[in-house]
Amino acid sequence: MKINTYLILSGAFLFLFSCGKNEKQRIEENAPSLAVQSESPKAVEKLIFKKSEYIIPSDELDLSLLKKTAENLNINYATIKTEDVSSICYSDKITFFVISITKKSEKAKSNEEDLGNFYERKYVFANNEDGKILDVETDKNLGYYENEGLRAAKTYILKDLLQLNDKTKAIALSTEVYSNSRVVMYSEEKFTIITFDGRKMKKVLYEYPIRSANGDSNGGGTYQIETLETGMSISDMQTNGFYDLMVSKVFTYEDAVEEDLENDIQKKNDLKVKKEFQRLKFDGKTYLFHKDDRSRFL
Repeated sequence: MKINTYLILSGAFLFLFSCGKNEKQRIEENAPSLAVQSESPKAVEKLIFKKSEYIIPSDELDLSLLKKTAENLNINYATIKTEDVSSICYSDKITFFVISITKKSEKAKSNEEDLGNFYERKYVFANNEDGKILDVETDKNLGYYENEGLRAAKTYILKDLLQLNDKTKAIALSTEVYSNSRVVMYSEEKFTIITFDGRKMKKVLYEYPIRSANGDSNGGGTYQIETLETGMSISDMQTNGFYDLMVSKVFTYEDAVEEDLENDIQKKNDLKVKKEFQRLKFDGKTYLFHKDDRSRFL
């Protein structure tokens, strides 16, 4: 990615989120906890994350095993973006990798623009001893050309495995997709849960939105932006063999106008908050949810 564009976009988001920070902190401190919002009188067993920014990623990365795995995948190790690789030990015999690959041979050029190199993301379960591939899958939704409008940041693996029932362990992933634009203010963080039965991986939850920001700005102190922050826990209630997932949602809308005395414009900063709750139930194959792109205020 072009570092200048990324820095400009990141700076704009940091500015917008810093405005009204004290007010949002006050609201968050007074908001009821996820356990209190539960539909069930029983306590929530396991907090996955209170907010996406508190997610703790796995810091494991065995480069020697990664090289063996790449060789078994027939991938040139030099094409792997090692800074975007994540991994975690699934067991004492198996390691899971998220591998990002630069595919220069797939440059695409239209009549209008050169889309540049293609970045591909693979999920891989490998044997710890020799890197033998147990299962591999390419996530087509996270592939992108370097000059496209939307990009996918590094996929992070959560440090702790999830326990979906007494026997089933799962791997949780978090990926941010954002706009490669100086004008469009858009970002969405997506959450995926993967299980492995020793032969095949299954995405039992795929790209559930856990954080988003959408709005516009004049580049200064005037802006409108709506954000979504979620928290997620594992319930002690099961549906079709897996524990339910409990999700709390907080939608925040900010409408700010900077003061302009010459044009008789007064400073304004309005803040609105809406809270929602959702229980995700397993249907035997996946956790069911409907993609909801509706803005609550914009």
